[in-house]
Order: sequence, then C-alpha cells, then structure tokens
Amino acid sequence: MINILVTQSREEDGILQEVVDFLSSRTQCQVTHLTSSPQVLKFPGLEIHLNEQTVYRDGVLVPMTYHELFTLAYLASHPGWVFSKAQIYEAVWKEAGGNCEGAVTNIISQLRHKLNPDNPKEGYIRTVVNSGYRFEGEL
Repeated sequence: MINILVTQSREEDGILQEVVDFLSSRTQCQVTHLTSSPQVLKFPGLEIHLNEQTVYRDGVLVPMTYHELFTLAYLASHPGWVFSKAQIYEAVWKEAGGNCEGAVTNIISQLRHKLNPDNPKEGYIRTVVNSGYRFEGEL
C-alpha cells in the first residue's frame, strides 16, 4: 500500500477531492489530508510564527510591518526558490502591476537590515541577478 500525504488550500479542495476519490477507489493508496500549513517556519537562528505573525531572530522578537512579515513568510515558505519582484508583489500585495519594483526592493532592504543588521547582504535573503530574490535557509 502507498501512503500519500496531501496538503491543500481552500481553492484546491474541489479538484483535489476528485483526485483523492479516484486514487482511493482505483488503487491501494491511502490518502492523508493536511488542511493547514506549518504554523512555524524554523531555520538556523530564525523562527517565523505564522499564526501569531511574529518573527524571532536568535530568540529575540523582530518587529515587522505587514508587508515585511508576509514577504518573508512567502520567501521562507519556498527556500531556494527564486521569485521575481512581480511574483512577490502579486503574492504579498494581492494585486498585479503597481509599483512592484520599488515596493519590493524597499521591503527586501528593510528585511535584510532587521534580520542581519551587521551584514544585511549576507543574510537569509539573496539577490539572484536579473531574476529576483531567493530565501536561503542557512546562513
């Protein structure tokens, strides 16, 4: 028997349920649902508490604005992935277009200084030239 672990968002419920029904009825798969994402993202020296909307660096609370927190959470939810400024803007600001270049650049700069004040460019968020930004889970 094969065990499949499924995570989903509310938007994906209908389609995913059809797939689950198909697999369950025609194969020997056991499908386990997880309807919620991890509540805490943990990395060396960094914890992002999603439900509480708080960030801790080396155990110390780091005050964050809404856009800082959700930009960090978006990037940290996909360590190693490269996101363009437009992708980050659409995910965090929930709108397309706008002044994504300046807004995202500003938020990334603020995050770097808050998370690694001694050397902001060598912190968790790395620039990928001509592509965007990547979250590195380890310093």
